[in-house]
Amino acid sequence: MRPDSPLIEPFLTGRNLGRRYGPIAALTDVSIEFFPGEVHALVGENGAGKSTLMRLLAGEERPDSGAILIKGKAVSLDTPVEARAHGIAIVHQNVQLVGPLTVAENMCLGAPPVRWALGPLRFVDRRRMRREARRRLADFRLDQKVDCLVKNLTVAERQLVEIARAMDDNARLLILDEPTAPLGAAEVRELFRHVAVMRANGAAIILIAHNIEEVMEVADRISVLRNGRLIASRSRTETSYNDVVRLIVGREISRGYPRAEVSPGEVMLRSTRLIKEAGTTERPLEIRRSQIVGIPTYVGAAVEELLDGLMGQGDARGADLWLQGRDISRATLHKRVALGICLVPGDAMDEGLIPGFSIEDNILLPNGSRFSRAGILRRDALRQVARSLIDELDIRPGDPATAVRHLSGGNRQKVVIAKWLASGAGVYLMNDPTKAVDVGAKSEIYRLIVNLVATGRAVLLVSSDLDELVGLADQVLVLRGTQLIREFRTRPIAKDALIDAVVGSRS
Repeated sequence: MRPDSPLIEPFLTGRNLGRRYGPIAALTDVSIEFFPGEVHALVGENGAGKSTLMRLLAGEERPDSGAILIKGKAVSLDTPVEARAHGIAIVHQNVQLVGPLTVAENMCLGAPPVRWALGPLRFVDRRRMRREARRRLADFRLDQKVDCLVKNLTVAERQLVEIARAMDDNARLLILDEPTAPLGAAEVRELFRHVAVMRANGAAIILIAHNIEEVMEVADRISVLRNGRLIASRSRTETSYNDVVRLIVGREISRGYPRAEVSPGEVMLRSTRLIKEAGTTERPLEIRRSQIVGIPTYVGAAVEELLDGLMGQGDARGADLWLQGRDISRATLHKRVALGICLVPGDAMDEGLIPGFSIEDNILLPNGSRFSRAGILRRDALRQVARSLIDELDIRPGDPATAVRHLSGGNRQKVVIAKWLASGAGVYLMNDPTKAVDVGAKSEIYRLIVNLVATGRAVLLVSSDLDELVGLADQVLVLRGTQLIREFRTRPIAKDALIDAVVGSRS
Protein backbone atom coordinates (compact mmCIF):
# COMPACT_ATOMS: atom_id res chain seq x y z
CA MET A 1 0.00 0.00 0.00
CA ARG A 2 1.07 3.57 -0.61
CA PRO A 3 2.41 4.93 2.70
CA ASP A 4 0.42 8.19 2.58
CA SER A 5 -2.84 6.52 1.40
CA PRO A 6 -3.14 3.13 3.12
CA LEU A 7 -6.61 2.42 1.69
CA ILE A 8 -5.54 2.72 -1.95
CA GLU A 9 -4.30 -0.44 -3.60
CA PRO A 10 -1.72 -0.27 -6.41
CA PHE A 11 -3.04 -0.47 -9.95
CA LEU A 12 0.01 -2.47 -11.04
CA THR A 13 2.61 -4.38 -9.05
CA GLY A 14 5.86 -5.86 -10.31
CA ARG A 15 7.03 -8.66 -8.02
CA ASN A 16 10.65 -9.92 -8.18
CA LEU A 17 10.91 -9.19 -11.90
CA GLY A 18 13.99 -10.38 -13.77
CA ARG A 19 15.08 -10.22 -17.41
CA ARG A 20 18.27 -11.44 -19.07
CA TYR A 21 19.68 -11.05 -22.56
CA GLY A 22 22.12 -13.93 -22.85
CA PRO A 23 24.76 -13.46 -20.14
CA ILE A 24 23.65 -9.88 -19.38
CA ALA A 25 21.20 -9.34 -16.52
CA ALA A 26 19.18 -6.28 -17.58
CA LEU A 27 16.80 -6.54 -14.61
CA THR A 28 17.27 -8.42 -11.33
CA ASP A 29 14.66 -9.07 -8.62
CA VAL A 30 12.78 -5.77 -9.03
CA SER A 31 9.64 -5.30 -6.91
CA ILE A 32 7.74 -2.06 -7.44
CA GLU A 33 4.20 -0.63 -7.17
CA PHE A 34 2.36 1.98 -9.23
CA PHE A 35 -0.70 3.67 -7.71
CA PRO A 36 -3.74 5.41 -9.23
CA GLY A 37 -3.55 9.20 -9.16
CA GLU A 38 0.24 9.24 -8.82
CA VAL A 39 3.14 10.29 -11.05
CA HIS A 40 5.90 7.76 -10.42
CA ALA A 41 9.27 8.70 -11.91
CA LEU A 42 11.84 6.06 -12.83
CA VAL A 43 15.38 7.41 -13.00
CA GLY A 44 18.82 5.97 -13.51
CA GLU A 45 21.83 6.06 -15.77
CA ASN A 46 21.69 4.72 -19.33
CA GLY A 47 21.60 0.93 -19.09
CA ALA A 48 20.13 0.93 -15.56
CA GLY A 49 17.12 -1.18 -16.66
CA LYS A 50 14.38 1.47 -16.92
CA SER A 51 13.34 0.75 -20.50
CA THR A 52 13.55 -3.02 -19.95
CA LEU A 53 11.12 -2.74 -17.04
CA MET A 54 8.76 -0.65 -19.15
CA ARG A 55 8.81 -3.16 -22.00
CA LEU A 56 7.74 -5.86 -19.55
CA LEU A 57 4.87 -3.75 -18.23
CA ALA A 58 3.76 -2.82 -21.77
CA GLY A 59 3.61 -6.45 -22.94
CA GLU A 60 6.46 -6.03 -25.42
CA GLU A 61 8.62 -8.61 -23.63
CA ARG A 62 8.01 -11.27 -21.01
CA PRO A 63 9.92 -11.46 -17.73
CA ASP A 64 12.22 -14.42 -17.18
CA SER A 65 11.21 -14.46 -13.52
CA GLY A 66 8.74 -12.80 -11.21
CA ALA A 67 5.13 -11.75 -11.74
CA ILE A 68 3.00 -8.77 -12.79
CA LEU A 69 -0.22 -8.08 -10.88
CA ILE A 70 -3.02 -5.71 -11.85
CA LYS A 71 -5.27 -4.77 -8.93
CA GLY A 72 -3.82 -7.64 -6.96
CA LYS A 73 -4.38 -10.37 -9.59
CA ALA A 74 -1.54 -11.98 -11.55
CA VAL A 75 -1.75 -11.37 -15.30
CA SER A 76 0.21 -12.45 -18.36
CA LEU A 77 0.97 -9.48 -20.58
CA ASP A 78 2.12 -11.47 -23.60
CA THR A 79 1.50 -8.76 -26.19
CA PRO A 80 1.02 -4.97 -26.31
CA VAL A 81 -2.62 -5.64 -27.30
CA GLU A 82 -3.19 -7.50 -24.01
CA ALA A 83 -1.51 -4.71 -22.06
CA ARG A 84 -3.70 -2.17 -23.81
CA ALA A 85 -6.80 -4.20 -22.95
CA HIS A 86 -5.82 -3.76 -19.29
CA GLY A 87 -5.55 0.03 -19.80
CA ILE A 88 -1.75 0.22 -20.14
CA ALA A 89 -0.43 2.64 -22.77
CA ILE A 90 3.18 3.53 -23.56
CA VAL A 91 4.90 6.39 -25.37
CA HIS A 92 8.36 5.32 -26.47
CA GLN A 93 11.43 7.51 -26.62
CA ASN A 94 11.72 6.55 -30.30
CA VAL A 95 8.41 7.53 -31.87
CA GLN A 96 6.32 4.56 -33.07
CA LEU A 97 4.37 6.20 -35.91
CA VAL A 98 3.94 5.27 -39.58
CA GLY A 99 5.50 7.99 -41.72
CA PRO A 100 3.53 7.53 -44.99
CA LEU A 101 0.16 7.70 -43.15
CA THR A 102 -1.61 10.87 -42.08
CA VAL A 103 -1.74 12.11 -38.51
CA ALA A 104 -5.42 11.11 -38.23
CA GLU A 105 -4.68 7.61 -39.53
CA ASN A 106 -1.85 7.21 -37.03
CA MET A 107 -4.08 8.37 -34.19
CA CYS A 108 -6.49 5.51 -34.91
CA LEU A 109 -3.99 2.75 -35.72
CA GLY A 110 -5.25 -0.63 -34.55
CA ALA A 111 -8.77 0.59 -33.75
CA PRO A 112 -10.16 2.79 -36.55
CA PRO A 113 -13.83 3.87 -36.27
CA VAL A 114 -16.01 1.67 -38.48
CA ARG A 115 -18.74 3.24 -40.62
CA TRP A 116 -20.36 -0.04 -41.59
CA ALA A 117 -19.43 -3.69 -41.93
CA LEU A 118 -20.17 -6.33 -44.55
CA GLY A 119 -19.18 -9.73 -43.25
CA PRO A 120 -15.42 -9.63 -42.61
CA LEU A 121 -15.11 -6.30 -44.46
CA ARG A 122 -14.91 -3.12 -42.40
CA PHE A 123 -15.27 0.35 -43.89
CA VAL A 124 -13.50 3.09 -41.96
CA ASP A 125 -15.48 6.17 -41.01
CA ARG A 126 -12.87 8.71 -42.11
CA ARG A 127 -14.92 11.73 -41.17
CA ARG A 128 -15.28 10.47 -37.61
CA MET A 129 -11.60 9.48 -37.56
CA ARG A 130 -10.52 12.99 -38.52
CA ARG A 131 -12.98 14.59 -36.06
CA GLU A 132 -11.72 12.43 -33.16
CA ALA A 133 -8.08 13.09 -34.06
CA ARG A 134 -8.72 16.83 -34.24
CA ARG A 135 -10.38 16.77 -30.79
CA ARG A 136 -7.49 14.94 -29.13
CA LEU A 137 -4.84 17.09 -30.83
CA ALA A 138 -6.50 20.45 -30.15
CA ASP A 139 -4.87 20.96 -26.74
CA PHE A 140 -1.47 20.32 -28.32
CA ARG A 141 -2.21 22.93 -31.02
CA LEU A 142 -1.83 20.30 -33.74
CA ASP A 143 -5.50 19.96 -34.74
CA GLN A 144 -4.78 21.56 -38.12
CA LYS A 145 -2.27 18.82 -38.90
CA VAL A 146 -4.69 15.87 -39.03
CA ASP A 147 -4.32 15.48 -42.81
CA CYS A 148 -0.51 15.93 -42.87
CA LEU A 149 1.71 12.93 -43.45
CA VAL A 150 3.63 12.07 -40.28
CA LYS A 151 6.90 11.95 -42.22
CA ASN A 152 6.52 15.68 -42.92
CA LEU A 153 6.20 16.66 -39.24
CA THR A 154 9.05 17.87 -37.09
CA VAL A 155 10.49 15.53 -34.47
CA ALA A 156 8.72 17.45 -31.67
CA GLU A 157 5.38 17.36 -33.52
CA ARG A 158 5.67 13.58 -33.98
CA GLN A 159 6.32 13.15 -30.27
CA LEU A 160 3.24 15.22 -29.40
CA VAL A 161 1.10 13.13 -31.78
CA GLU A 162 2.40 9.96 -30.11
CA ILE A 163 1.57 11.36 -26.67
CA ALA A 164 -1.91 12.50 -27.73
CA ARG A 165 -2.57 9.03 -29.19
CA ALA A 166 -1.63 7.35 -25.90
CA MET A 167 -3.61 9.77 -23.74
CA ASP A 168 -7.03 8.35 -24.57
CA ASP A 169 -9.95 7.97 -22.20
CA ASN A 170 -9.24 4.27 -21.51
CA ALA A 171 -5.63 4.56 -20.31
CA ARG A 172 -5.35 3.67 -16.62
CA LEU A 173 -1.55 3.42 -16.63
CA LEU A 174 0.39 5.70 -18.95
CA ILE A 175 4.11 5.03 -19.45
CA LEU A 176 6.12 8.00 -20.76
CA ASP A 177 9.65 7.02 -21.81
CA GLU A 178 11.71 10.24 -22.05
CA PRO A 179 8.71 12.17 -23.46
CA THR A 180 10.33 15.60 -23.14
CA ALA A 181 13.59 14.78 -24.99
CA PRO A 182 12.56 16.36 -28.34
CA LEU A 183 10.33 19.05 -26.81
CA GLY A 184 11.03 22.66 -26.01
CA ALA A 185 10.18 24.37 -22.72
CA ALA A 186 6.70 25.46 -23.79
CA GLU A 187 5.76 21.99 -25.06
CA VAL A 188 7.08 20.40 -21.86
CA ARG A 189 4.83 22.64 -19.76
CA GLU A 190 1.85 21.75 -21.95
CA LEU A 191 2.62 18.03 -21.63
CA PHE A 192 2.86 18.25 -17.84
CA ARG A 193 -0.49 20.03 -17.75
CA HIS A 194 -2.05 17.01 -19.50
CA VAL A 195 -0.23 14.66 -17.14
CA ALA A 196 -1.72 16.55 -14.19
CA VAL A 197 -5.23 16.18 -15.64
CA MET A 198 -4.81 12.41 -16.11
CA ARG A 199 -3.39 12.11 -12.60
CA ALA A 200 -6.38 14.01 -11.18
CA ASN A 201 -8.70 11.62 -13.05
CA GLY A 202 -7.11 8.67 -11.29
CA ALA A 203 -4.63 7.39 -13.87
CA ALA A 204 -1.24 6.05 -12.81
CA ILE A 205 1.62 7.77 -14.64
CA ILE A 206 5.12 6.31 -15.04
CA LEU A 207 7.66 8.91 -16.14
CA ILE A 208 11.10 7.76 -17.30
CA ALA A 209 13.33 10.80 -17.34
CA HIS A 210 16.92 11.98 -17.27
CA ASN A 211 16.05 15.59 -16.38
CA ILE A 212 16.02 15.48 -12.57
CA GLU A 213 14.65 19.00 -12.28
CA GLU A 214 11.58 17.97 -14.30
CA VAL A 215 11.23 14.91 -12.07
CA MET A 216 11.37 17.01 -8.90
CA GLU A 217 8.70 19.29 -10.40
CA VAL A 218 6.05 16.73 -11.37
CA ALA A 219 6.67 13.38 -9.64
CA ASP A 220 4.93 12.18 -6.49
CA ARG A 221 7.27 9.21 -6.07
CA ILE A 222 10.78 8.58 -7.40
CA SER A 223 12.36 5.15 -7.89
CA VAL A 224 16.03 4.78 -8.75
CA LEU A 225 17.44 1.86 -10.78
CA ARG A 226 21.12 1.08 -10.99
CA ASN A 227 22.66 -1.86 -12.87
CA GLY A 228 19.26 -3.52 -13.24
CA ARG A 229 18.34 -3.36 -9.53
CA LEU A 230 15.95 -1.13 -7.62
CA ILE A 231 18.12 1.00 -5.33
CA ALA A 232 15.46 3.14 -3.65
CA SER A 233 11.85 4.27 -3.94
CA ARG A 234 10.95 7.49 -2.13
CA SER A 235 8.28 10.13 -1.95
CA ARG A 236 9.42 13.36 -3.61
CA THR A 237 8.78 15.21 -0.35
CA GLU A 238 11.25 12.91 1.41
CA THR A 239 14.19 13.49 -0.91
CA SER A 240 16.09 16.23 -2.75
CA TYR A 241 17.75 16.84 -6.10
CA ASN A 242 21.19 16.02 -4.69
CA ASP A 243 19.92 12.86 -2.99
CA VAL A 244 18.43 11.59 -6.27
CA VAL A 245 21.60 12.31 -8.24
CA ARG A 246 23.72 10.58 -5.62
CA LEU A 247 21.46 7.50 -5.74
CA ILE A 248 21.61 7.41 -9.55
CA VAL A 249 25.37 7.59 -9.99
CA GLY A 250 26.60 6.42 -6.59
CA ARG A 251 28.65 9.57 -6.08
CA GLU A 252 28.37 13.34 -5.70
CA ILE A 253 27.95 15.44 -8.86
CA SER A 254 27.99 19.22 -8.89
CA ARG A 255 24.67 20.77 -9.87
CA GLY A 256 26.33 23.83 -11.32
CA TYR A 257 27.62 24.47 -14.84
CA PRO A 258 31.35 24.75 -15.54
CA ARG A 259 32.71 27.98 -17.02
CA ALA A 260 35.76 28.71 -19.15
CA GLU A 261 37.60 31.82 -17.98
CA VAL A 262 38.17 33.13 -21.51
CA SER A 263 36.81 36.04 -23.52
CA PRO A 264 35.29 35.65 -27.00
CA GLY A 265 37.76 36.35 -29.80
CA GLU A 266 37.45 37.01 -33.52
CA VAL A 267 34.43 35.94 -35.58
CA MET A 268 34.80 32.29 -36.61
CA LEU A 269 31.50 31.81 -38.48
CA ARG A 270 29.24 34.47 -39.99
CA SER A 271 26.02 34.18 -42.00
CA THR A 272 23.81 37.01 -43.27
CA ARG A 273 20.77 35.21 -44.74
CA LEU A 274 19.72 32.46 -42.37
CA ILE A 275 17.82 34.46 -39.73
CA LYS A 276 15.85 37.69 -39.88
CA GLU A 277 15.10 40.49 -37.46
CA ALA A 278 11.74 42.25 -37.12
CA GLY A 279 11.53 45.08 -39.64
CA THR A 280 14.59 43.98 -41.60
CA THR A 281 15.29 41.41 -44.27
CA GLU A 282 18.27 39.82 -42.59
CA ARG A 283 20.15 39.60 -39.32
CA PRO A 284 23.80 38.49 -39.30
CA LEU A 285 24.50 35.40 -37.22
CA GLU A 286 28.01 35.48 -35.74
CA ILE A 287 29.81 32.92 -33.61
CA ARG A 288 33.17 33.95 -32.16
CA ARG A 289 36.19 32.01 -31.03
CA SER A 290 35.83 30.86 -27.38
CA GLN A 291 32.11 31.68 -27.39
CA ILE A 292 28.92 29.66 -26.88
CA VAL A 293 25.88 31.03 -28.72
CA GLY A 294 22.68 29.33 -27.56
CA ILE A 295 19.35 28.88 -29.33
CA PRO A 296 16.34 27.28 -27.58
CA THR A 297 14.50 24.66 -29.63
CA TYR A 298 10.70 24.24 -29.55
CA VAL A 299 7.85 23.73 -32.00
CA GLY A 300 7.91 26.86 -34.18
CA ALA A 301 11.64 27.60 -34.07
CA ALA A 302 13.35 26.73 -37.36
CA VAL A 303 16.50 25.35 -35.75
CA GLU A 304 16.77 22.34 -38.08
CA GLU A 305 16.63 24.66 -41.09
CA LEU A 306 19.29 26.88 -39.52
CA LEU A 307 21.66 23.96 -38.92
CA ASP A 308 21.03 22.60 -42.42
CA GLY A 309 21.86 26.01 -43.85
CA LEU A 310 25.12 26.25 -41.94
CA MET A 311 26.09 22.76 -43.14
CA GLY A 312 25.13 23.55 -46.76
CA GLN A 313 22.02 21.38 -46.90
CA GLY A 314 18.27 21.84 -47.29
CA ASP A 315 16.45 24.86 -48.71
CA ALA A 316 18.95 27.32 -47.18
CA ARG A 317 21.74 26.08 -49.43
CA GLY A 318 22.14 29.52 -51.02
CA ALA A 319 22.80 31.33 -47.73
CA ASP A 320 25.86 33.56 -47.44
CA LEU A 321 28.45 32.07 -45.11
CA TRP A 322 31.99 33.01 -44.10
CA LEU A 323 34.41 30.89 -42.08
CA GLN A 324 37.20 33.00 -40.55
CA GLY A 325 36.66 35.59 -43.29
CA ARG A 326 36.65 33.04 -46.12
CA ASP A 327 33.52 32.86 -48.29
CA ILE A 328 32.28 29.26 -48.18
CA SER A 329 28.73 29.98 -49.38
CA ARG A 330 29.05 27.56 -52.30
CA ALA A 331 31.02 24.92 -50.45
CA THR A 332 29.54 21.42 -50.23
CA LEU A 333 28.89 19.61 -46.97
CA HIS A 334 32.08 17.60 -47.47
CA LYS A 335 34.10 20.77 -48.08
CA ARG A 336 32.66 22.56 -45.04
CA VAL A 337 33.58 19.60 -42.84
CA ALA A 338 37.09 19.62 -44.30
CA LEU A 339 37.37 23.34 -43.51
CA GLY A 340 36.44 22.81 -39.86
CA ILE A 341 32.65 22.98 -39.35
CA CYS A 342 31.03 19.98 -37.69
CA LEU A 343 27.60 18.93 -36.42
CA VAL A 344 27.06 17.06 -33.14
CA PRO A 345 23.48 15.69 -33.35
CA GLY A 346 21.17 14.93 -30.47
CA ASP A 347 20.54 11.41 -31.77
CA ALA A 348 24.05 10.03 -32.15
CA MET A 349 22.92 6.57 -33.30
CA ASP A 350 20.68 7.80 -36.11
CA GLU A 351 22.73 10.77 -37.30
CA GLY A 352 26.23 10.82 -35.89
CA LEU A 353 27.55 7.25 -35.76
CA ILE A 354 27.41 3.86 -37.46
CA PRO A 355 26.17 1.52 -34.70
CA GLY A 356 27.96 -1.61 -35.92
CA PHE A 357 31.32 0.14 -36.30
CA SER A 358 33.87 0.27 -33.51
CA ILE A 359 34.80 3.43 -31.62
CA GLU A 360 38.00 3.82 -33.64
CA ASP A 361 36.25 3.24 -36.98
CA ASN A 362 33.64 5.87 -36.14
CA ILE A 363 36.48 8.28 -35.29
CA LEU A 364 37.95 7.42 -38.69
CA LEU A 365 34.79 8.37 -40.64
CA PRO A 366 35.61 12.06 -41.36
CA ASN A 367 39.37 11.51 -41.01
CA GLY A 368 40.24 8.95 -43.66
CA SER A 369 42.88 11.09 -45.36
CA ARG A 370 44.60 11.91 -42.07
CA PHE A 371 45.16 8.25 -41.23
CA SER A 372 46.01 7.03 -44.73
CA ARG A 373 49.20 7.08 -46.73
CA ALA A 374 49.29 6.14 -50.41
CA GLY A 375 45.73 4.85 -50.00
CA ILE A 376 46.68 2.49 -47.15
CA LEU A 377 45.06 2.94 -43.75
CA ARG A 378 47.56 3.42 -40.91
CA ARG A 379 45.64 1.45 -38.31
CA ASP A 380 48.30 1.85 -35.59
CA ALA A 381 48.19 5.65 -35.86
CA LEU A 382 44.37 5.63 -35.77
CA ARG A 383 44.33 3.40 -32.70
CA GLN A 384 46.83 5.62 -30.90
CA VAL A 385 44.69 8.72 -31.51
CA ALA A 386 41.54 6.81 -30.56
CA ARG A 387 43.07 5.67 -27.26
CA SER A 388 44.20 9.21 -26.49
CA LEU A 389 40.70 10.61 -27.13
CA ILE A 390 39.07 7.80 -25.16
CA ASP A 391 41.24 8.71 -22.17
CA GLU A 392 40.72 12.47 -22.61
CA LEU A 393 36.91 12.16 -22.92
CA ASP A 394 36.61 9.25 -20.45
CA ILE A 395 34.70 7.05 -22.92
CA ARG A 396 33.56 3.79 -21.31
CA PRO A 397 34.30 1.01 -22.05
CA GLY A 398 37.72 2.21 -23.12
CA ASP A 399 38.49 -0.41 -25.77
CA PRO A 400 38.76 1.24 -29.23
CA ALA A 401 37.42 -1.99 -30.80
CA THR A 402 34.08 -1.78 -28.92
CA ALA A 403 31.07 -1.35 -31.24
CA VAL A 404 29.29 1.91 -30.43
CA ARG A 405 25.91 0.16 -30.26
CA HIS A 406 27.10 -1.27 -26.94
CA LEU A 407 27.76 2.18 -25.45
CA SER A 408 25.39 4.25 -23.33
CA GLY A 409 23.85 7.42 -24.78
CA GLY A 410 26.34 9.69 -23.05
CA ASN A 411 29.35 7.70 -24.24
CA ARG A 412 28.02 7.71 -27.81
CA GLN A 413 27.89 11.50 -27.70
CA LYS A 414 31.48 11.51 -26.52
CA VAL A 415 32.48 9.39 -29.54
CA VAL A 416 30.81 11.93 -31.86
CA ILE A 417 32.78 14.74 -30.22
CA ALA A 418 35.95 12.60 -30.38
CA LYS A 419 35.74 12.14 -34.14
CA TRP A 420 35.47 15.89 -34.65
CA LEU A 421 38.31 16.61 -32.23
CA ALA A 422 40.41 14.23 -34.31
CA SER A 423 39.52 16.24 -37.42
CA GLY A 424 40.67 19.52 -35.88
CA ALA A 425 37.22 21.15 -36.27
CA GLY A 426 37.04 24.76 -35.06
CA VAL A 427 33.26 25.37 -35.17
CA TYR A 428 30.92 22.96 -33.38
CA LEU A 429 27.20 23.03 -34.17
CA MET A 430 25.45 21.08 -31.39
CA ASN A 431 21.83 20.00 -31.82
CA ASP A 432 20.50 19.20 -28.33
CA PRO A 433 23.56 17.07 -27.45
CA THR A 434 22.34 16.09 -23.95
CA LYS A 435 18.65 15.46 -24.66
CA ALA A 436 18.76 11.68 -24.16
CA VAL A 437 21.59 11.15 -21.68
CA ASP A 438 21.61 10.66 -17.94
CA VAL A 439 22.63 13.21 -15.32
CA GLY A 440 26.17 11.85 -14.97
CA ALA A 441 26.79 11.89 -18.73
CA LYS A 442 25.37 15.43 -18.96
CA SER A 443 27.95 16.64 -16.48
CA GLU A 444 30.70 15.09 -18.61
CA ILE A 445 29.37 16.60 -21.85
CA TYR A 446 29.17 20.05 -20.22
CA ARG A 447 32.82 19.67 -19.24
CA LEU A 448 33.70 18.79 -22.85
CA ILE A 449 31.80 21.77 -24.26
CA VAL A 450 33.54 24.16 -21.88
CA ASN A 451 36.89 22.61 -22.77
CA LEU A 452 36.17 23.23 -26.46
CA VAL A 453 35.62 26.91 -25.69
CA ALA A 454 38.69 27.10 -23.46
CA THR A 455 40.85 25.75 -26.32
CA GLY A 456 39.63 28.32 -28.84
CA ARG A 457 36.71 26.58 -30.55
CA ALA A 458 33.36 28.24 -31.29
CA VAL A 459 30.10 26.53 -30.28
CA LEU A 460 26.50 27.00 -31.46
CA LEU A 461 24.41 25.20 -28.83
CA VAL A 462 20.82 24.40 -29.81
CA SER A 463 19.03 23.04 -26.73
CA SER A 464 15.57 22.22 -25.39
CA ASP A 465 16.94 22.66 -21.85
CA LEU A 466 16.70 26.31 -20.84
CA ASP A 467 18.74 25.73 -17.70
CA GLU A 468 21.51 24.41 -19.94
CA LEU A 469 21.44 27.57 -22.05
CA VAL A 470 21.36 29.86 -19.00
CA GLY A 471 24.24 27.93 -17.43
CA LEU A 472 26.51 27.60 -20.47
CA ALA A 473 25.77 30.18 -23.17
CA ASP A 474 27.42 33.58 -23.50
CA GLN A 475 24.61 34.79 -25.76
CA VAL A 476 21.11 33.40 -26.49
CA LEU A 477 18.93 33.98 -29.57
CA VAL A 478 15.19 33.17 -29.47
CA LEU A 479 13.67 32.40 -32.86
CA ARG A 480 10.15 32.13 -34.26
CA GLY A 481 10.61 30.36 -37.53
CA THR A 482 13.69 32.10 -38.91
CA GLN A 483 12.88 35.45 -37.26
CA LEU A 484 14.84 36.67 -34.24
CA ILE A 485 12.32 37.50 -31.50
CA ARG A 486 14.61 38.27 -28.58
CA GLU A 487 18.35 38.37 -27.99
CA PHE A 488 20.17 38.00 -24.68
CA ARG A 489 23.61 39.50 -25.27
CA THR A 490 25.36 39.30 -21.93
CA ARG A 491 25.62 37.07 -18.90
CA PRO A 492 24.01 36.43 -16.50
CA ILE A 493 20.96 35.46 -18.56
CA ALA A 494 17.72 35.66 -16.57
CA LYS A 495 15.88 32.34 -16.81
CA ASP A 496 12.44 33.88 -16.19
CA ALA A 497 12.96 36.37 -19.03
CA LEU A 498 14.15 33.56 -21.32
CA ILE A 499 11.08 31.45 -20.50
CA ASP A 500 8.80 34.41 -21.21
CA ALA A 501 10.54 34.97 -24.56
CA VAL A 502 10.23 31.30 -25.56
CA VAL A 503 6.60 30.93 -24.50
CA GLY A 504 5.65 34.26 -26.05
CA SER A 505 7.33 33.38 -29.33
CA ARG A 506 5.05 30.36 -29.78
CA SER A 507 2.05 32.67 -30.26
